[in-house]
Amino acid sequence: MNEQEVQRKLIYLQQLQGEAENLQRRIVEMELLLSEYNKTLETLEFFNSIDGSVEVLMNLGGGVFAYVDVKENKKFLIDIGAGIVAEREVSEAIEFIKSRIAKVEDTIQKASAALRGIVEEATKIQNELASYKEESDVQKP
Repeated sequence: MNEQEVQRKLIYLQQLQGEAENLQRRIVEMELLLSEYNKTLETLEFFNSIDGSVEVLMNLGGGVFAYVDVKENKKFLIDIGAGIVAEREVSEAIEFIKSRIAKVEDTIQKASAALRGIVEEATKIQNELASYKEESDVQKP
């Protein structure tokens, strides 16, 4: 390995590190989204299990909550994409959220696999560079 190859490997290693950082951020974002979906699923299942109206706390944001009476707890408005909102029965809303959970879990799994591949490649390059350094140190008088 010559100095030019070492420079190329160092540049490639830096690119891999950048990709790994981006994937790690994406995984964290997906895990947060998954947590939100799981909370939503839990809430929908609660509504599915009760009959009649119920009083709940609604988060208004900024740490402010309000007590609200939910009179219609069997139909919900769901953002189905592209700014389109549709009314759905609670059971349909549950299935909708479950499908989104499955998609997010799949995305996390794929991103984690890609991250493992990048880490393996980066480790391989680091080992090659370390071997080259040891060889060049031994050859110097």
